[in-house]
Amino acid sequence: MWQFRAFFLLLGGYFFWYAVYRFNNQIGVYDEKLMLTYVLLSSFLQSLILTSRNFQIAEDIATGKLNNRLIKPVNYLKSMFSLDLGAKAASIFFLFFQLAIIFMVLKPPFFIQKDPLKLLSFILVSLGGLFVYFYLSSLISLVTFWYPEDYGWPARFLFMVVNNFLSGGVLPLDILPPAIFNFLRLLPPAHFIFFPLQVYLGKVNNFEFFQGFLVMIFWLIVLKIITDFVWQKGLKNYTAVGI
Repeated sequence: MWQFRAFFLLLGGYFFWYAVYRFNNQIGVYDEKLMLTYVLLSSFLQSLILTSRNFQIAEDIATGKLNNRLIKPVNYLKSMFSLDLGAKAASIFFLFFQLAIIFMVLKPPFFIQKDPLKLLSFILVSLGGLFVYFYLSSLISLVTFWYPEDYGWPARFLFMVVNNFLSGGVLPLDILPPAIFNFLRLLPPAHFIFFPLQVYLGKVNNFEFFQGFLVMIFWLIVLKIITDFVWQKGLKNYTAVGI
C-alpha cells in the first residue's frame, strides 16, 4: 500500500507539471523536458535516499526493544544502516515497475545525460546524500530518548514534511526567489534530491559542483559527530520503560 501511495504521488507530480507546461514554455531554467525529467528522477532519488527504516530506532527506544539489540555484539547504528539499504533496494525494485508503466503509457519527454563524467558525479553525490540523510534521520529518531510519546512520530512526521520540500522533492529549489534559494542550497536536505539532479541535468559548472560537494562533506562530518554524541547521551537517559 505504501508503494501504491508513492505511485499516485508520482503521477500527481507528473500531471501537475504536465498541465502547467500546457500554458508555459519555460519556468525558470526548465523547459517541459527538463522539468519532467526532474520529476521522474526525483522519484528515483526518493527511493534511493529518502526511503528509510530509521523509524525502527524510535520504536526500539520507545518500546524498550533496544535492550535486545544492545546486548548483541553489533554496532546498533550500523545495523540500522543495513536495514536502510534493504528498504531502499525494495523501494527501487517497485519503482522500476512504476516508471516502466509511465514510460510505456505516457511516453514522457526525458533528458538522457550522455556525459560519463557528469553521470559519475551524479552517482557520487547521490551516494553522499544517502549517508547525510541516514545521519540526519537517525538524529531525529534519537529524540525519542527524551520524548518517547507516540514512538517519536510527531518529530519524525514534521521532519518528513519539511524535508520533502527543502530537498527539492516538491519543486526545484532554484525556481524560488534567489535569496531563499541561496540559503536553502546550503542546508543538508538540498543535497538529497535537488543538488544530485542539478548535476545530472548539467546545470552546475565545475566550481559549483566542488562547492556543493564540499558542503555535503561538511554536513556529513558534522551530522555524524552530533549523531554519535546524542546516541551516547541518549543511552545514559534510556530506561527501557516500554518493557
